[in-house]
Amino acid sequence: MLNQTSIYAARALGFLAKQENNKPVLSATIAAEMSIPRNFLSKILNRLSQAGLINTTRGRNGGVTLSRPPTEIYLYDIVDLFMKIDDFKGCFLGLNSKCDGTCELHLRWRIISEQFEKILTETSIDQIL
Repeated sequence: MLNQTSIYAARALGFLAKQENNKPVLSATIAAEMSIPRNFLSKILNRLSQAGLINTTRGRNGGVTLSRPPTEIYLYDIVDLFMKIDDFKGCFLGLNSKCDGTCELHLRWRIISEQFEKILTETSIDQIL
């Protein structure tokens, strides 16, 4: 259900969460350890930094760190940056402008989409280590 960018971002943040004392990690290290293409990771880290989920420091002893404890960063915070979660709430067939939400498929899909969103909002990074 998650796109590749969201998966890579979650992997990167999970890796950062495992670092002792929130020690800075080079992006090259994250890329190598998590099997993420370096150029792609750079773009992901830039977006995570803009969203305030990570801090980046240049220079000697620099690197990437989490901006807050892993218990306070939820999958929703990450996935919402790279996917349109609201798309999962609409019509299963993509007929949002024509769908009134009363068909059997729509009602079944709503249950799944609500559970998906619940998982994302209730699962923090420390829980996926």
